[in-house]
Amino acid sequence: MPQMATRKTPSKDNAASQTGGFTLVEMLVTLCITALLSGLMVASIGQLRPMHRITEVNDAEMELEAASAYLQSLLRQARRLAPIKDDPAKKAVFSGDARGFNLVATAMVGSQRLSLRDVEIRARQNQDEFDLMQSNIPRRLFSKAQSEEFTIIASLKSVRFSYLASPEYSAPPWKDVWTDREALPYAVKINLVGIRSGRETAIERIAIIDIGR
Repeated sequence: MPQMATRKTPSKDNAASQTGGFTLVEMLVTLCITALLSGLMVASIGQLRPMHRITEVNDAEMELEAASAYLQSLLRQARRLAPIKDDPAKKAVFSGDARGFNLVATAMVGSQRLSLRDVEIRARQNQDEFDLMQSNIPRRLFSKAQSEEFTIIASLKSVRFSYLASPEYSAPPWKDVWTDREALPYAVKINLVGIRSGRETAIERIAIIDIGR
């Protein structure tokens, strides 16, 4: 009588060894994927650092640009009028030095309307820095005017203004002090230097004044 073939079933230990754990190939694939992801993360971090620095520089330039644009707009609104608080005998329609200037101009009152103001722009020293301030005095003849003061831009390394009398080549160069009390300068040069995130940022702009006003 022929013997029937018997099927050997794998033992529990052998089945566990075949289904549990990782093979060498699987481990190598996993290590390769981990190394690839790590490399991508390092590269991304390396790109983020210069991008962050560029953002900081751009923000500093935009801040200085906004301040200089505001000053340009204010100077374009200059009027050939003497400040109301001045002695009438002086009649100084404009006075200025390297740290600031005084003029009569159309300035914003609140957020919606413009009005004539006696305006003073002055760099106020705060320890080793400068805050560029603006003071407005309403032009009221019969009542005491209350001064309005606010900061245009804070924490500057340096502020410098210079003045040009005429665009003619034969005219004297830029002056640090404006001495012609009866005339507006033709232009004002604005130099602002700020330190932001440990980096120095400088900007120079020229405001042309309509001297016919």
